[in-house]
Amino acid sequence: MIKIKEFLKSPKYKEKVKPEIKRFAAVIMFTLVYGLGVKWFLEASPVPMFTGGMPGVAQVLRDILVKSGTITSEQSGNLFMSLFIIVSNIPILLLGWFGVSKKFTIYSLVSVLIQSTVIGFIPQIKLGFHQPEEAMLAATLGGLFIGVGIGGALKYGTSTGGFDILAQYWSLKKGHSVGFISMALNFVIAFAGAIVMGGDAAEGIEGVAAVPAGLIFSYTIIRIIVTTVATDKVHTSYQYLSIEIITENPQKMVDAILHKIYRGVTLSKVEGAYSHHEKTLVMVVISTYELQMIIDLIKEVDDKSFVVAKPVKSVTGNFTKKRIA
Repeated sequence: MIKIKEFLKSPKYKEKVKPEIKRFAAVIMFTLVYGLGVKWFLEASPVPMFTGGMPGVAQVLRDILVKSGTITSEQSGNLFMSLFIIVSNIPILLLGWFGVSKKFTIYSLVSVLIQSTVIGFIPQIKLGFHQPEEAMLAATLGGLFIGVGIGGALKYGTSTGGFDILAQYWSLKKGHSVGFISMALNFVIAFAGAIVMGGDAAEGIEGVAAVPAGLIFSYTIIRIIVTTVATDKVHTSYQYLSIEIITENPQKMVDAILHKIYRGVTLSKVEGAYSHHEKTLVMVVISTYELQMIIDLIKEVDDKSFVVAKPVKSVTGNFTKKRIA
């Protein structure tokens, strides 16, 4: 028991083990949020709607199989989606392994397995979506759940797999918005789903009313927009901040930032207008996801320091885009 308490107080636990525990818990929580957004809102909507990524592709293929009579029960359709999500993610996970980060890919694999279980086997709860006019609520809430799930997973150094890994790979190489890239990739799914389930195409499918293709496409686009906004609000790893720290302990602050955040710093001498005491301004540019880490570090080194965080539109020069895991 004493050894356990000592380990929990050790730098190794605080700097290496504890962050991994938090990341693993985040993977589970945000994947559940994502899966329930699909299962309880999109799948329960009176107007057919489609999620993005491989689950969205799985939805479209499942509906094609249902129309052709290959799949004859809801249970078979759920099993197909679950298996498709796992199998289709294998080559994408390999891309993540070699092109993004090994740790990122391992956590993404965990997320994919949880996701396929939730979508494939968690019972669908009826939340009262019966009339076509209630589809807007389903699209908004479903999009919000999915966006929070995707963005939260990315923020903690993982993803929900599929297009998120492709978007993360592209964002790491080019620095573009992860949410925007995912939105562009998912427009194809929205269009394909509208064609498959639109109008008379849905007739004969148990529990699905005939809905114009344009309506299906429109509601799915609303879902995509809500998801995109939520993703970019939660996950901002490739946006940047300029951190200005006014401190009386500049050397300790610089050493901590250099050796724990691994960012370069710039020093300037400043003077308080009221006290006329000379202090040092430490300026560092970070990725937004590093903000909490540097705030915790600053409090540890000098809890009386004054800190200002300002958004940075772009960064050029010697600035490393670090992988988030």
